[in-house]
Formats: sequence, structure tokens, C-alpha cells
Amino acid sequence: MQGIIYIAHGSKMPDKNQLFRKFVDQIIQSRPETVQRLAFLEKDDENVPIVTRHMIDKGVTNFIVMPMLLFPAMHAVEDIPAQLDEVLCDYPHITYNIADCFGDEPAVYKVCEQIISSFNDETILITAHGNKRFTEPDERLTAMVNLMKNNTGQNLISAMLYGNLSFEEKLKQIDKNKKIVIMPYFLFDGHLVRKIKRLSQPFIEAGYDITFTETLDLDFSMAQGVLNKLRELEEDMYVSRNAYS
Repeated sequence: MQGIIYIAHGSKMPDKNQLFRKFVDQIIQSRPETVQRLAFLEKDDENVPIVTRHMIDKGVTNFIVMPMLLFPAMHAVEDIPAQLDEVLCDYPHITYNIADCFGDEPAVYKVCEQIISSFNDETILITAHGNKRFTEPDERLTAMVNLMKNNTGQNLISAMLYGNLSFEEKLKQIDKNKKIVIMPYFLFDGHLVRKIKRLSQPFIEAGYDITFTETLDLDFSMAQGVLNKLRELEEDMYVSRNAYS
């Protein structure tokens, strides 16, 4: 039996985890699987091992794994497979397939476009998490931002909190007399967004005119992006099965 496990990072703020549950519930209602669960990478009582074993007890033999993450980096590429492998080493007959992250889906960046729609003359930094070890998030964010520029005609710049697209380095390259907007491209507000604001403070004190927008805030319309990634994975699985049949 096929089941879906949705794996989110998790937050220390209970209200954010509850919002994630409501967001995933929207997706679950659009899928046919009878066993679907949300797990958190960093939450003791709803972590990946506990939820995975619970689903196995319910009869799941093939897991569809949906990373509830915007771009693939350490969590999607390393942490999620490692946690699943540790559990499933005791169940050699059980398989899993991991879907792609959904941050550059149109349903997601359209929410971003709506958030920044009132800014016309400003330079807008679309600022995501980033990672020094992984280049794919940089590449996918940049491609997405280029699409958004074509859609909106706005002056958009792709930036990251960490890694090669450092938003601090991007700020240094902008004329301080220009109006700047930082759009935190995160699923919801939290300590990383606060860190972006804290690191921006020296620029503000130096005379930069910086405005911050809200985050994506788990807008329910983004659920379509997750559903698209699940369908893409199923199509790939179908092709792979037929290739070996």
C-alpha cells in the first residue's frame, strides 16, 4: 500500500506547527492515499522515525516522501533520506521515493508576486535560506526570480541568507540612495527572518532605505505546488516501472 509522509522542518513555535498541519490537510484532501501523515525533522513527538513506524503499522509498504521545503539542500538531500534509511533498515521490503521541493512552483512564486506587487521603483531582494555546500537552491531561485522579472517588470534580485548569493553582499552593491525591499522567501516568519533583519540593521544605520515585506506565510494557495510535485514524482515512477518491465 502506498502512503505519503510530508516532512517539514518544524518550529519551536507551536502555532507555526499547527499552521503547517492545516496547510498539509489541504493537500491530503486532494490525494487518494488512505494513509498520509505529517512529520517534523525537529520535533520529539512527531518526528520522522515515529511517524514512519506508525504508517508501517497501518500497512504502508511504499512511501511517497514529500519534503515540505522550498529548495533542496541539506535537509532534503541528506537529513530526510538518512532518517528514513535508519528506520527502514529493519524493513527491507519497504521502499520510498522522494518528491522534489516546491519553492519554485508557479503557485508559490505567484504568492510572492502578490506580496511585492505594490513596489514599483524599488530594488527588491527575494531572499531565501541558501547553503554554502549546495548550489541548486541558488540556481533554482535565480531562474525563478528571472521568470518573476519577466512577469512583473520589477527590479528583482535573487539573494540568500547563506551561501554565494549573500544578501549582505548584494546590499553592498546597491546604491544606498535607492529604495530597497527585502522579501523573505520563507514559508513563515521565524528566527531566520529575524536574522535577516538583524544583519540588515548596520545597513539601515548607514543610511540605506530598507523595507521588509511579509513572508509567504503558508498561503494555502501554495498547496497546488506541492500537488504538482507529487504528480511529477508519480509520473517518474511510472516511467521507471515501465522501463524495467
